[in-house]
Amino acid sequence: MSEITHNSAKNPSPAPKSHLWVEFLGSMNLAVTLLVMLAIASVIGTILKQDQSVQDYIIKFGPFWSEVFQSLGLFHVYGAAWFILVLLFLLVSTAVCVTRNTPGFLREIKQYNENLSLNALKHQPLTTEFDLPVPQQQAVQTVGETLHAYGYRFKQKNHADGTLVFAGLKGRLNRLGYILTHISIIIICIGALFDSNLLLKYRELSGQLAPETRAIPLNEIPKKSWVGADNFSFRGSVNIPEGQSSDILFLPYDQGFLVQQLPFKIKVKDFRIRYYDTGMPKSFESDIVLTAPDLEKPIEKTISVNHPLIYKNYAIYQSSFGDGGTKLKIKVYPLLSPIVNPTNIDTAINQVEPLKTPAGTFKAEFNDFKLFNIVPASKEEQAKTGKKMHNNGPSIIFKVRNEQGIAWEYENFMLPVEQQGRWFFITGVRTTPSEPFRYLFIPADKQKSKKRFFEFLALLNNPIKIENMLQQAFPKTDQVSEKNYRLQIKLMQQLVTLFRQKGFEGITDFVQKNVPKDQQKKVTDFYFGQTSMALQTLYLQFLKQTGRIKPNQTDLDDFDKKWFEDALTTINNISHYGPPMYFELESFKQIQATGLQITKSPGKNIVFFGSALLTIGVFLLFYVRIRRIWVALTPINGTQTHLLMAARDPKKLPETEKEFAILADEIKEKLQEAKL
Repeated sequence: MSEITHNSAKNPSPAPKSHLWVEFLGSMNLAVTLLVMLAIASVIGTILKQDQSVQDYIIKFGPFWSEVFQSLGLFHVYGAAWFILVLLFLLVSTAVCVTRNTPGFLREIKQYNENLSLNALKHQPLTTEFDLPVPQQQAVQTVGETLHAYGYRFKQKNHADGTLVFAGLKGRLNRLGYILTHISIIIICIGALFDSNLLLKYRELSGQLAPETRAIPLNEIPKKSWVGADNFSFRGSVNIPEGQSSDILFLPYDQGFLVQQLPFKIKVKDFRIRYYDTGMPKSFESDIVLTAPDLEKPIEKTISVNHPLIYKNYAIYQSSFGDGGTKLKIKVYPLLSPIVNPTNIDTAINQVEPLKTPAGTFKAEFNDFKLFNIVPASKEEQAKTGKKMHNNGPSIIFKVRNEQGIAWEYENFMLPVEQQGRWFFITGVRTTPSEPFRYLFIPADKQKSKKRFFEFLALLNNPIKIENMLQQAFPKTDQVSEKNYRLQIKLMQQLVTLFRQKGFEGITDFVQKNVPKDQQKKVTDFYFGQTSMALQTLYLQFLKQTGRIKPNQTDLDDFDKKWFEDALTTINNISHYGPPMYFELESFKQIQATGLQITKSPGKNIVFFGSALLTIGVFLLFYVRIRRIWVALTPINGTQTHLLMAARDPKKLPETEKEFAILADEIKEKLQEAKL
């Protein structure tokens, strides 16, 4: 486009004011500006992942920058209004440029300029002249044959003085390259506009369409957020669980989404996934069945990444996978209860369960299930098993939300995990998606269960039982008064309760608020000593009463000692765990879902055609040179001929003079040989 405009600007002429807009639209500056804008937009669209949820962008860029990028349309570049406007302007600008300059180029490649005078030929960029010892008629034949051999088409012109001029032209397809290049840009812009959401933008501006921004059931989405099967082009996605079907998909639009109705139905018969040893997905594929009213029988095909199902002008791609509503059996343990009394819940992924507890009313939102959790193995495990990776087993990710809308997100693992020779049940919690999980390690008992932990925790939640156990362990003696004895037992009981509620940190805070500063260290040490003694005593009594050790046993084995230390560490941190509930994944029935991306792209073939034309045009521009040559033969005395040779090449290349000299020398040699 720039070359066309540049050539036309060599002989500028004043344009009427009515043509100023035409001059502006066909200008090189506007075309370059638009192309740069499209290039920048393409870079942004490649680097920045498009059409993700608003929450994902907030997590990645923060509230401020995500709002800025959203207002600029950078999260949906190819559907942004400014991007479509740039395409329209580029299309118009290129069309104006081609319309104005194509006739001139067509005339140029048809003209041989055989009417140039000898004086004009002498002023061409390349010239040479010499006398030939042959008559004009013989020179004419030799010059014509040589020019034809070098690929020149030419015309002959006889001047009044007897001079015969050969006007040769070579490389006319170069100008065709300029035309094809600009026409291809127009075609590509048309194809891109076909696949844009220009029609949706119009319907939105006219009030016929409104994107939905709420997370509501499908049957509650208003009709204004639905798009019919007659939608010209789209690109959307849908997750379909195994054994289920769908005839809709969701189109990301602005800050919400639209529901696209499909003219066919897709059923997922089966979904398969294979993993690398690292736990990363290796491959995944879906067996799908497509049914439509115009099909005599359904289309069945296995699709995988880069191997879509093509139906008419629809393409169905395997793009992702996820959970399709795995069935879960959950036990909810109340962490503040004086008895072990878990609540049983039968639920599924993507379901919400209400929970009424003494601590308040909550909602449990089950978001995801993972069958495998592959992590690097410890050095000890690598030495023992020879494997570099370790599978922590199934896990669930869920949120617990209170009545004020505040949510805690959890990651709970089903199976115990070995850590330094001991087994733990792992549970993680976080309050915002941007922060990592903070993990609690619940020690497993000898049967690799949580039973001992929750029984011991229930004991620490029961002040009356604590007091009775302490009295049994520390009977009153005659040396201690009844009052002091009661105070001592009460102190240990209160310290244990405070530890259970806030950990050792709670005891420290209590001392700092209620004890003079100069006595705080002494009192803190005393309280910690009393708390540790009380906890050890309660643990020993607990083991005896539950039959885990003999009634007269006072020494514990290494397992019981380490279990106690691990349990205290967990209880010390449990106050930061969120709502006082623990969710145990008791069993599950996995249901997987395939993520399909479905596109309707009528402009795709148009863009391909335009790209092919662009490739041809660029090739002609760079590898085909337009060259002109003139050979004037003037007779001298009937036996000799004066030859004037001139040439012009718009591209001043080093080989131009060399080619001109070779052609001149060859003509001269042939004519001299003909004389001999």
